[in-house]
Amino acid sequence: MDTQVKSYEVRTLKSTDVRFERVGDTLAMTLSDGNITVYYPWVVVRSCFPVSDEKVFLSVRDATTEEQDEIGIIDDWTTLREADREAIAAELGLYYFVPQITGVISVKEEFGFLYWTVGTNKGPKEFVMRDSVVHYTREIGPGHYLIIDVNQARYEIPDIGALDAHSQKLVRLSLRL
Repeated sequence: MDTQVKSYEVRTLKSTDVRFERVGDTLAMTLSDGNITVYYPWVVVRSCFPVSDEKVFLSVRDATTEEQDEIGIIDDWTTLREADREAIAAELGLYYFVPQITGVISVKEEFGFLYWTVGTNKGPKEFVMRDSVVHYTREIGPGHYLIIDVNQARYEIPDIGALDAHSQKLVRLSLRL
């Protein structure tokens, strides 16, 4: 019987000790901690606060294991070398693709679902969300919302007040604001 105990201590990774590089479609990391250098051929990075502050507290995880064990936390990845920042930015861009809603064309309610047709900063989009706005909408700040569709894709409304009057009305009705 394996009685291995996992450690849950937070390990801070210093910007001077890590190097990141894109290798094909994956992100690799070299960690030099004192006299020991470890190469991780496949890591994933996840922002601990992806909506409120994506620049601080970045979790680096070993993607070669099913559990994706955490290697450590980078306090502020913008302090890394430029090449490292570029590699991380590319990885985060793939994972955190969150279009910003710039206008709402229509919202149709049918059979417990809301069918949205919107304009975004990434072009026109259509998505479906469950009609349970409590579970699928997050208020990030005053007038700043995150909407989660049935496929767990996310859409952001940075400021409801910045939308046109028609869009504001549809958002307020649909999200019951």
